[in-house]
Amino acid sequence: MPKVQREIAAGSLAASFTATLFSPLECVKTRLQVQDLPGWPRIYESGGLLSTLRRIASEDGVLMLWSHGFVGFVARDFLYSGLRIGLYPTFRSALAADGNDAPLSAKIAAGAGTGAFGASIANPLDVVRVRMSCEYGVIDAASGTLITGMRVGEKPRWRNSFHCLVACYESEGLVGGLWRGVSATVARAALLSAGQLASYDHSKQWLLRQGYPDGSQVHSLSAIISGLVATTVCNPADVMKSALMSAARDASAGAKLSPLAIASTIVRTQGVLGFWRGWTAACAHRLTHPKSPRRVLDC
Repeated sequence: MPKVQREIAAGSLAASFTATLFSPLECVKTRLQVQDLPGWPRIYESGGLLSTLRRIASEDGVLMLWSHGFVGFVARDFLYSGLRIGLYPTFRSALAADGNDAPLSAKIAAGAGTGAFGASIANPLDVVRVRMSCEYGVIDAASGTLITGMRVGEKPRWRNSFHCLVACYESEGLVGGLWRGVSATVARAALLSAGQLASYDHSKQWLLRQGYPDGSQVHSLSAIISGLVATTVCNPADVMKSALMSAARDASAGAKLSPLAIASTIVRTQGVLGFWRGWTAACAHRLTHPKSPRRVLDC
């Protein structure tokens, strides 16, 4: 198998495995980012990772933590992460003759480019992930309405993730539905990949130049640095992405919510720190995520 295909396959399989493990954190992050936005209730008052995780598990059931947007999450990570991580060495080498010792600017550009490319293709799966994460809870057998979750008293709109994908296309179209929020998605992915891949790559090379032996300690420290950098720089775009993708509770209301209107709402209701809502869950996900760039970048 050619090297590029091997790297993409490795990134895709690793991403799918870890998405399965950390689906609950993604569910918590998305719900915390969406609540307080127009059309969504504030039901997780403390806004903390552990308290929200406990509440979802106790009300919806532990297994439901792996059903809220799970299919969209795994499928999106399989496609998006495989491309952004697997193509990074190729992009980096194209921008600098010596890929492993490329300047920081080339690493940032390569990370941003692969992230934006993968995210733009996987956007429909991300829309499904966000909407399904906010959609479900326990359903009352008699009335068919939700009795837990973010849409209490309403009936579920979609039977499963595939039905959500088809319904979004039929009711809102490609651009307004499946590629809703793609600008924020691309910005978020570019910032994430540039922050994660470039900071891991650059911090590892810096530590090696300081005389630290090439081993697990260097790689672990580089991964921690990259996780903190990536989560911090991309969280505002991540909040905007979740808000835009979840906005169309009905098509007419969603169409009125522009990125500027959503940003203004976040600042007005939550302050500037609202753009970092869900940071703890996202950081926990990233720092415990075995989908590290190490294997690809050390090839």
